[in-house]
Amino acid sequence: MRRSNPITWDQVRVGFVILLSLAILAVGVFFIGQIGDVFGSRYRLVTLMESASGLVRGAQVQVAGQSVGQVDRVEFIRPEDRPPTGEAVTVSLGINIEVRDQIRGDSRARVRTEGLLGDKVIDIQPGSLDFAVLADGDTLGAAPALSYEELLGQAADAVQSLTTLSDDLTQTLGRVAAGEGSLGQLLVDDALYGGLVDLNSSLNALVGPVAAGEGVLGRLLQDDDLYDRLVSATARMDSVTAAVVDGEGSLGRLIRSDSLYVALASSALRADSLLAAVTSGEGSVGRLVTDDQLYEEFLKVVVDLNALLADIRANPKKFIPPIKVF
Repeated sequence: MRRSNPITWDQVRVGFVILLSLAILAVGVFFIGQIGDVFGSRYRLVTLMESASGLVRGAQVQVAGQSVGQVDRVEFIRPEDRPPTGEAVTVSLGINIEVRDQIRGDSRARVRTEGLLGDKVIDIQPGSLDFAVLADGDTLGAAPALSYEELLGQAADAVQSLTTLSDDLTQTLGRVAAGEGSLGQLLVDDALYGGLVDLNSSLNALVGPVAAGEGVLGRLLQDDDLYDRLVSATARMDSVTAAVVDGEGSLGRLIRSDSLYVALASSALRADSLLAAVTSGEGSVGRLVTDDQLYEEFLKVVVDLNALLADIRANPKKFIPPIKVF
């Protein structure tokens, strides 16, 4: 009978490595299943989107940034079955049943990019208590996805605007450095600099005496007695103003009394009535204002009276009657 070959140490080591590898593989599969919820109980939701660019089967589904499931299918909607809102893709989601209370009627699914490699995931916004929990097979509303093409286009426009602004600023600074314009002349014109120096000297000559208390303005700044008088005058003015506001004195009554206003309004009304009567020709004054013939007669009387007075001044004896004693 032939004896079997004895097991060598090399064979034992190979078997040990194989067993260790299988154990590591089993543990890895277990932990990967825990992370991706591969072995958890799930329920299905469907969301309709205009575009699922970059979204593939097996992509993560997240609720508020936490992984809760995976994308099961991404399918086109037939043109005749598309809703009026224009969605063209159906995305089926497998979600861990433990988080179903978080996904309600007002929840919205959005496609977003995760990581440096740009992996696409579905991120679901948690719902509020005012809406019912979505059941298995319900449709989850979708929010507009952020288009990176549009974002890059806006960024390119912004960069172009900054480039244009930089070019304009460079041209402006170049003209300033060349002495063009008011700012350029201020930088390169020695005569303008000299004028500013002279102006500064003149201001110093003017401000110096004022600071020393000379002149009216200097006394106003330095004289404490004048300051005290101004404060006292201001206080008295405040007292007078307060008395007027409180209705004291004639001016206060003029401001506060309603009877004076009523009297003035009544006087104005009577004056309006009188002027209306005069304008309409009522009374002597009215006739004098409106009757041309009466005006001419009155003017003639005035002329004759002036002539009589002039004759009296010229020949007073003419108007003295002769006096006979006997």
